[in-house]
Amino acid sequence: MQDLYEGDLTEKMLVKQLTSVETSLISNSVKEFHKPSLAEHHITLGGYSEKWYRQLHKATWIVCGMKLSTLDECISKISASTNKRSRDEYIDTVESYGEGNWTYEFMHKATELHNSVGALIEAGKKEEALKLMQEAGVAYSVASYPNLNGDKKALQAQVNNVKNYRDYLNLGNIGFKELEVPVDLKGIKHNIKAWLLHPKKDEPVPLIVFAGSLENLFSDYDKLYQFLVRKLGCAVVCMDNPRTGQNSSVPLDHDSSVLHRNVLDYLVANEPIIDKNRIGAVGLRFGGNIVTRLSFMRCNLLKFSVLIGAAVNKVFVDNNNLDLLSQMQRAIICNKIDKDAAEWNSCLPILSQFSLKKQGLLGTITKTPIKVLYSERDFFCDEEDAKLLVRSSAGGELVKLKPGNLTSMIDTIIKELQESVEKYFKVVNDP
Repeated sequence: MQDLYEGDLTEKMLVKQLTSVETSLISNSVKEFHKPSLAEHHITLGGYSEKWYRQLHKATWIVCGMKLSTLDECISKISASTNKRSRDEYIDTVESYGEGNWTYEFMHKATELHNSVGALIEAGKKEEALKLMQEAGVAYSVASYPNLNGDKKALQAQVNNVKNYRDYLNLGNIGFKELEVPVDLKGIKHNIKAWLLHPKKDEPVPLIVFAGSLENLFSDYDKLYQFLVRKLGCAVVCMDNPRTGQNSSVPLDHDSSVLHRNVLDYLVANEPIIDKNRIGAVGLRFGGNIVTRLSFMRCNLLKFSVLIGAAVNKVFVDNNNLDLLSQMQRAIICNKIDKDAAEWNSCLPILSQFSLKKQGLLGTITKTPIKVLYSERDFFCDEEDAKLLVRSSAGGELVKLKPGNLTSMIDTIIKELQESVEKYFKVVNDP
């Protein structure tokens, strides 16, 4: 048991964490929040409410593994709290780390769930233990959400999330390696932290490079990783984005793919389990920006790319699109570039540097086939940007996601991803 489960986790924090700045004030010293229009862009602003700082992605958290009862319990305690808030009009801004504080409530629940696992393992209830650890992982991630660099209250939740995920992978009998890839970025040495998940096989396997959104931790996409590893027999390399989680010390600039590119190069040069002739990439939201750059800069390695609601152009340069960002979304992107959303107008020239059209990539053509999935009323990746991406790829393919509930959209995404894997890797999935 000791090899599979490291033991109970703590939710105790250092004094400097307990007394740190409340999350809604980080990179966001504005007194009055920007309030976007909701009617036309409900997909991008999912979970938005004028009473909450955070967007409540309840359906997503449930799909990832959190029980509705667990989510409702934490949300109810936060809502009912009479403790002092840093912003009286926003429910999830309880200042002190204690009852009613967002991080406290989800962290307390996550630790409770994780520390119940040992008894299940001892009783031989492995599948129940795995589900509980998966739920604990989601709760730790939500406790840290929206994963702002410098949010000291969220730091312990991120540390516990990594420990929980390691236990979860060990118990689930899936192959994995925790990587540290040394790089020199503009004269400063960094160690990029990444995770390689893989089937336990003797022969080399295909590799999927995955990049997620700015507000998420690498572990949030575990269900997708499990599908790729267990169902399709692929390895997956994933990591926190720059200025996030394990890679919070790495700066984010226009070269968005720098972490993923260096890790990919490292794996190709050093990892025998990887089939170097069968490598693909998947990017979601800002991760789509990362994967698009990768599709140009490593077109000699990538057999295909799949982009899901990719933020590549207009969301960084078009004033109408930028105006639709919620205050939380503004704070997230300003946090990652070490700015304050209170100085929004001065941040706009920096944000424009993330436009891959402005960089000169979109409009040229990469030989990497790119499949672009987009939705109506999604200003992160509207139809115009989606078609521009397809035109910038030899063998590009456009897929419009039909309106519907989250589950049906995820099913479509999985189907499209599986088709690409089978087409370009010639993989026959396990029954």
